[in-house]
Amino acid sequence: MWIYVVELCAIVGAAIVGAFMIMSFLQSRQIGQHQHTHDAKTPADCGTVFLFQDNVLVDATKNAWALINHRSKSLTDYDAVLTAITAEFPSLKATLDDPATSDIRIRSASDPSVYVDVQRQGPKLRIAIGGEEEAYENAAKRLSQASIDAQSSLMKDISANSPQLIWHEDTAGTLLWANDAYTAARAKYDLEAFHAMADAQVDPKGPTVQRVSVKSTDGEDIVWFDITKIARPDGALYFADEATELVQALKTKTEFIQTLGKTFGDLSIGLAVFDKNRRLAVFNPALFEMTKLPIEFLSTEPTIDTFLDRLRELRMMPEPKNYTTWREQFIAVEMAAKDGTYSKNWTLPEGQVYRVKGTPHPDGAFALMFEDISAEMSLTRRFRLDIETGQAVLDTLTDAIAVFSSTGTMVMSNSAYGNLWANNSSSMLEHRVLQSEMKTWQDQCIPSAMWDDMRTFIQQLGARKPWSDHVLLEDGRHLACKANPIAGGMTMVRFVIAPPKRPEFHKITLPDPAIQASKR
Repeated sequence: MWIYVVELCAIVGAAIVGAFMIMSFLQSRQIGQHQHTHDAKTPADCGTVFLFQDNVLVDATKNAWALINHRSKSLTDYDAVLTAITAEFPSLKATLDDPATSDIRIRSASDPSVYVDVQRQGPKLRIAIGGEEEAYENAAKRLSQASIDAQSSLMKDISANSPQLIWHEDTAGTLLWANDAYTAARAKYDLEAFHAMADAQVDPKGPTVQRVSVKSTDGEDIVWFDITKIARPDGALYFADEATELVQALKTKTEFIQTLGKTFGDLSIGLAVFDKNRRLAVFNPALFEMTKLPIEFLSTEPTIDTFLDRLRELRMMPEPKNYTTWREQFIAVEMAAKDGTYSKNWTLPEGQVYRVKGTPHPDGAFALMFEDISAEMSLTRRFRLDIETGQAVLDTLTDAIAVFSSTGTMVMSNSAYGNLWANNSSSMLEHRVLQSEMKTWQDQCIPSAMWDDMRTFIQQLGARKPWSDHVLLEDGRHLACKANPIAGGMTMVRFVIAPPKRPEFHKITLPDPAIQASKR
């Protein structure tokens, strides 16, 4: 059964090939029908023929393929054909560049009995080289040899003038040929290390690459080269590129990475860097010390999701009401914040507080930094408690008290001060200045020169002694004003209202004449 199927496939394939050849022949005949009448004697007309469709080579004879087979693969078939036969027919390219050209014969510049026929019909183009048999064969040989010579000359120029060091050694390691760059380098450097590659194992599947260093002839400089060895039956070809700058760049990069590693290792801030695939790429010792995540887990390059899940299991992150939604929002912020940052304080169940910052990078990486601010937060809370306690103590005093800095800014005051001057100064951190406060004092008191002395005392720098004076309020009450210097160049001002004076009654001790007279 299978034998019949194979035979059937062979018959069908042969039929398709035959049909294709017939169609190609008919196309050639159709193009030939539009040819102008030329010499009837063209015995070698079918020797070298190229058929193009939209300047793409669709078919060619054996001799035609041989003519362009050694051409550079970077050339298109159309360019390769023109390059191959231009030497024999210099005007061919200009003729083909004219779109009006449809049917023309061009004679050879060296032998008029050899010609090239150009036939064009729409996108189809036929180029055929013909002529008398002997002249045609000689022209074909000239074209082939000229093409080979040109290619060979080009290759020699490339290899000889290439800035890359190129040389050829036989199987024994003897130098057979070298280009100009190699000769120049040999005069500057000791190239014995180059020839040591002759003993290196050659990969039969591809070139062998090795990086070697050589010294300058004066022994002061070291230069690095990347050497490629390609095996040949008669020895080996070598190509060397200077790699000194690359080696130095790699060394600088390594030193920089080592410096970063030492810096990250000494940081008290936990660092976790995720790559563009959101996998943990870099972390420092402080990270697992702060998060309690084991090194084995961090070394597996977990994703951000896995990283956060593990932190949640270890109770090293605040427990949200809806963790899934929070995690999605966190990742959305991380993905969308191209120019911004993520920064939040995580209050842990055990009382610790971590400041977590996330910084996205242009290449898609994302860095998380964990900073333990528990001591800072504790100090802040204690400082706030001390301030609130001090304020509560001041508010219990009946004397009106206000504290001013050396620059004249009111630092704090108590409730008695606000009640006395009716300015609602209940907030101790409210921003007020001496000038406005003193205007309030003067507006509610009888004019006195005492205020200038107080202003001078408050603004005075250096050592000071306590100051005091008196003034009358508008309602006639007696007001004692006291100013005491305190730490930091600040001044505490106290206002004390004197108690009202009661009238005094004195007993009459002198004798009354009328009373004395009545007693007689």
